Amino acid sequence: MRLTRFLWSALLIGALVITMSAFTAPGAAQHTGDPPPVVTPDDALTLREEDLGPATRDIAVDFDTLIRPALDAYLQRTGGMPGVTTTEAPVVSAIPTPIPPVYLPLIVGPPPPLVVLPPEPTPVPPPPGADVTAVTWSEPSIRVGRGMTLTYEIRAYNDGKGDASSTTVVIPYNRNHILPIASRFDRAAGDWVSELTPTQITVTFGRLGSGKMRSGFIDFRVSNALATNTAIETRSTFRWSDEDRGGNGRSNWTPVLVGGGNDTAPFVWLIVEPVRGTATETRTFFSDRFVPGENVVTWLNTPRGVKALNVAAAADPSGRVWLTYRPSDLTPGTYQIVAHGTRSRLTGVVSFVVQ
Repeated sequence: MRLTRFLWSALLIGALVITMSAFTAPGAAQHTGDPPPVVTPDDALTLREEDLGPATRDIAVDFDTLIRPALDAYLQRTGGMPGVTTTEAPVVSAIPTPIPPVYLPLIVGPPPPLVVLPPEPTPVPPPPGADVTAVTWSEPSIRVGRGMTLTYEIRAYNDGKGDASSTTVVIPYNRNHILPIASRFDRAAGDWVSELTPTQITVTFGRLGSGKMRSGFIDFRVSNALATNTAIETRSTFRWSDEDRGGNGRSNWTPVLVGGGNDTAPFVWLIVEPVRGTATETRTFFSDRFVPGENVVTWLNTPRGVKALNVAAAADPSGRVWLTYRPSDLTPGTYQIVAHGTRSRLTGVVSFVVQ
């Protein structure tokens, strides 16, 4: 009996030693401190969100903030060029001759019978609606370097008489070109990234008052594997709700080329043909960077100041606009035309020469 008890005790002690050594082995201690697995962008999309703070402001009613930078940039480029004179319009001070009155004979007769109509119900006018335009602006706007940050600013304008209770903007993107990494919006106003998928980002703006605009930012990381002159492009769509019927639309086209570094400009792309010509030649100005359907107006920068132009056109469903101008009243020199979208507030600038 004593021998049997001794053997069972020896077996039990051996099992305890083996079990304790398994928990204290170097391999086991090493695995207990391993970090959690890393989730790569291919597995899941992450977006760092920041609060931009108050971002609502009034829509400017004048073009001073647009005309002045364009004119200053033009004057810096043409500072060494000879001055250009323009013909002043004559002052008209003649007073038109009044038209003599014509008197008709008085016809007397019985008064017309009194007709009493039943009262009609007072019509109730529909509530005022919003009129929202969403605009996308990239920074840098011309060329972005591989591996660098490309930022899209999403601007929402309300030109209607009523408030927009909610506005959603959908920004498509190619994840082989760029990946979203961060966003900055006014969270107190109800602005946020409401959806993020591998192909698009949905931004929701809270209530936007009449005559107000608000903006937010989305940062993307540019792929290191893109070839030079690869076009990174996007065109957003938007929809808004209000007390009336709401509405929807398409934003401007925003292409950016890939290169070795960043290159940007404060104005959208605009070209002229011909660049050089006489005052009797008609110039054609073209851009495809405006909001579809918006009216594009123009003015002229000269070394003596800003000159109004009666040249305007509506952008087609793709945001393209063609403007024609014959500078017959300009003397030889270098000038600059400015094209301004009345809904998008986007501005294009290009110079031309009158020989």
